[in-house]
Amino acid sequence: MQTTDDQYVTDRTHRIVILSDTHLGKPKGGAVSAQALRPLWAGADRLVINGDIAEIHDASLRVAAAREVLLIEQMCEEDGVELTLISGNHDPFITDRRSLELNDGEVYLTHGDALHPAISPWTGHRDRLRFLNKRTHDALSPQERESTQGHLAAAQYASHFTWDEMTRHHEEPHSNLPRKLLGMAVKLARVFGYWHTLPRTASKFAKRHAPDSRFFIFGHIHRAGVWKFGRRVVINTGAYGFPFRPHAVVIQAGELAVWPIVYDTDTALYGLGKKPVARFKLVNQLLAVA
Repeated sequence: MQTTDDQYVTDRTHRIVILSDTHLGKPKGGAVSAQALRPLWAGADRLVINGDIAEIHDASLRVAAAREVLLIEQMCEEDGVELTLISGNHDPFITDRRSLELNDGEVYLTHGDALHPAISPWTGHRDRLRFLNKRTHDALSPQERESTQGHLAAAQYASHFTWDEMTRHHEEPHSNLPRKLLGMAVKLARVFGYWHTLPRTASKFAKRHAPDSRFFIFGHIHRAGVWKFGRRVVINTGAYGFPFRPHAVVIQAGELAVWPIVYDTDTALYGLGKKPVARFKLVNQLLAVA
């Protein structure tokens, strides 16, 4: 039940659940399974997964990842829940949708891979990503180059080309243990540095590409959080891998709430925490659009 509308305005009874970065199919680095996620959209009318639903980019994980995506689609169909997917850098062409506006533009979602020219600046192939992103962006027409969709599409194609190259030219690195440990330390330093700067970068991106939005929701960096810059609230929904702090955004009854997601080892299911970490009143309250 994948929807195609770009704008979606809710009434006071509608419930929308927003997740991201489930990375299904990735052992020890993503959500346990599609089935384990099912309680998160219980009672919802619509489920939005804001990028990186599964490890579609990795040839060795693609079959298992695709199976999990099909299972989510099937469960949403059974539960009467509309499913909207937004592509990320690990599933760049699972859909052409790169962003979504909710509540007449009050809420804006995109995965977050387009926020930095290197897409994932903490990775070893960041220079290649930067090059491909620029090359793709430069190949657009002047009008497309300045548009939001052109900007998002360039990052989408850069991710696809990079994963394709890595698959065709994959070589196991030959490195001793000290060098590997040093590499891990450098990568972590880059990750933490990017985590520090990204909320403000996201706010600037929203100011340029979604100027009318009050809420800018993204994933990608795996650091859950809520930050306020003037009238705009920037929200990151975290991830099910490191640092293992996934969050959900729930829109219902004129309110947007950010909930921590907890995993119950006894039932092997995810659920919302006891209380939201943040909640906000929405301004736009129009009739729902079918």
